[in-house]
Amino acid sequence: MAFPRGDEYNQAVQNPNISFTDVALQRSQVETQLFGLPKPYSGGFTVTYKLQSPNGNWAVRCFTRQVRDLEKRYKALSALVQSNPSLAPYFVEANYLPSGIRINGQLHGIIKMRWVEGDPLNLYIGKIYQQSHVVEGILTTFVGLVQKMEAAGIAHGDLQHGNIIISEGKMLLIDYDDIYLPGIPGLKANSEGQPNYQHPKRTQQNYGKTIDRFSAIVIYLGLKAVKLKPALWAKYDNGENILIKNTDIANLSVSPLMQELSAITELKPLVDRFKGICYLSFDQVPTLNEFLEGAFTYSTTNTGTITVRSSQYAVLDGRKKGSILEHFGERVEVIGRIDALRESKTRYGAPYVFLNFGVYPNQTFTVVIWSDGLEQLSAKGLSINSFKGKWVSVTGVVGSYKEVPQIAVETISQIQILDNEKVATDKLNPKSIPQPAPQPVPQPRPVTPVSSVPKNPPAPKVPTPKQGEEVFNTLYGNRPVTPAPTLQPSPRHPPQSQPISPKQTRQPVKPTAPTVTSTPPNSSTNKQPSPPKKGFWRILADFFS
Repeated sequence: MAFPRGDEYNQAVQNPNISFTDVALQRSQVETQLFGLPKPYSGGFTVTYKLQSPNGNWAVRCFTRQVRDLEKRYKALSALVQSNPSLAPYFVEANYLPSGIRINGQLHGIIKMRWVEGDPLNLYIGKIYQQSHVVEGILTTFVGLVQKMEAAGIAHGDLQHGNIIISEGKMLLIDYDDIYLPGIPGLKANSEGQPNYQHPKRTQQNYGKTIDRFSAIVIYLGLKAVKLKPALWAKYDNGENILIKNTDIANLSVSPLMQELSAITELKPLVDRFKGICYLSFDQVPTLNEFLEGAFTYSTTNTGTITVRSSQYAVLDGRKKGSILEHFGERVEVIGRIDALRESKTRYGAPYVFLNFGVYPNQTFTVVIWSDGLEQLSAKGLSINSFKGKWVSVTGVVGSYKEVPQIAVETISQIQILDNEKVATDKLNPKSIPQPAPQPVPQPRPVTPVSSVPKNPPAPKVPTPKQGEEVFNTLYGNRPVTPAPTLQPSPRHPPQSQPISPKQTRQPVKPTAPTVTSTPPNSSTNKQPSPPKKGFWRILADFFS
C-alpha cells in the first residue's frame, strides 16, 4: 500500500474528529498558519503536526515511507521504561497507533508523542557555551544517561544533537524509530544514523546494544572540549555537529580540530584514544566508561585517511535549478558561488538578505537569511558582504519562490564558506578514499584514567537560559512538505489583504513530464522487411493444404 503524500496529510488533520481514531487527538486542533491552514513540519521521512488541546499538546508524526517494526519498538520501549524507573526521566511519552489516521478511506500508522518544549543539544550549547559550569552540568547528565542505557542493554540508534533535547533543565531523547531493545529478535536498523556521529565502519547490518557507543564518545569529547575551551564552539559549529565532523575522522592526522584538541593537555589522552577507535572494527568500539578509563586495546601506529560517508543529505550543484527543485521539501546540501546579494526589509520592518547563486533575475538558487541570522552574523563580527564571491556549502530544507529554489537558514552555521572552487567541486564529486590496511594491535597496557567517572553519577538538572522554546519548531521549522491544496479560508481566519512577504510564500514545484525519446510506429526506422508476394497458384495451394 502506497504511503500518503504531505498534502494528503494536510487535508486530513484539518478534521481531527473524522481523521484520527485516537480520542485525545479527535478532541484536539491542529496548529495553523496563514489562512487557517495546518502548519506542517518536515523531517526526513515524516511530516509532523502539533495538535493542541486543553489537556496538553501532542506531536503527531505521519510517515511518507515505510519504517520497519515501529509497533514492536514502541510497545517494547514503553514496557521497558515502565519497568525501569531510572530510564523514565529521559524519555518522552510516545505510542505507535497502527490505524491512527484515515486518508482517502484507508487507515495509516502514526506516532503520537508528547509535544516537548526545549532546544536540541547543539542549539542549547550555542546559547550557553561560554558558561563552563553549565556545559559541565550537561556533560554529567549525559554520562549518566549513557551509563543507564548501557546497563539496560538498550541503544537509541541515532544518538546525535537533534535527538537530544534540553527541556526545562532536563535531558530528553526523542524519535525512537531505530531504537534497539533487548529480547526482541529480528529487528533491523532503518538507517545508519547522522554521519558526524557514526563510526566509519558502521553499516545497517550493525544493530545491537553497542550502536550508540561511538556516538556517545563523539558527543562527550565535543562537550568536554567546549567546557575547556569555549572559543572552539564559535569556530567549529556548523549546525550539524558537536565540534567533530566526519571529515575530521576521515583525516585525523591533518584535521585542524584534532590538532587543537591535542594541544589541550587534559584532552590529549582522550584524543589519542579517539583516533585509535576510528581504526578499530565497529564491534571493538569501547563503552564510554572504558574510553574514559583507557580500559581497551588500540593501536597507536595507524595513520592515513579513512573512508567515511560524505554527507547525510543529497549534495546538489547550486547551478542546476531544476535538479534542486526536484528535492522540494527535503533537507539537502547545496554547493555553489554567491555572486550577488540583496538587502531589504519585511513589511514589519525586520531586515533580511538574499544571497544569490547567479545574478538576478537569472539566479539559480537563493539563500535567505532572516533577522535572527543577521544578528548571529553580527555577533560573530562578520559582514554580510563577506559572503560575496565566495564558494559555500548551504544545508537546509529546499523551498521555492517564483520557481527559484531557496533555503531559509535558521542558524548562520548552516552556511559554510569553502576555501576555493576545487573544494566545492570535490564536495560535488566525492572520491572514495581507500582505507589503509589494519595494523597489528598491541597488547593492552595499563593506562591511568583521565578522570574518575562514577558508575552511576547523579543526573542534576541542567540550567536552562530560556524556557518555552518549542523544540519541534526548532527541529522541523521552515521545512515545507508537499504544498497543501488550495482551500477556502475558514471564517475564523479571513484572508489578509496585505501582500504576502517572500518568507510567507512558497511556490509549488511545477511537475514536468519526463522527456522520452521514441520513434513513431510508422517511422522508417521501425519498418520491417516486407514478405515476398505470393502468386495465384501458391495462394490456391495454401488454401487446399
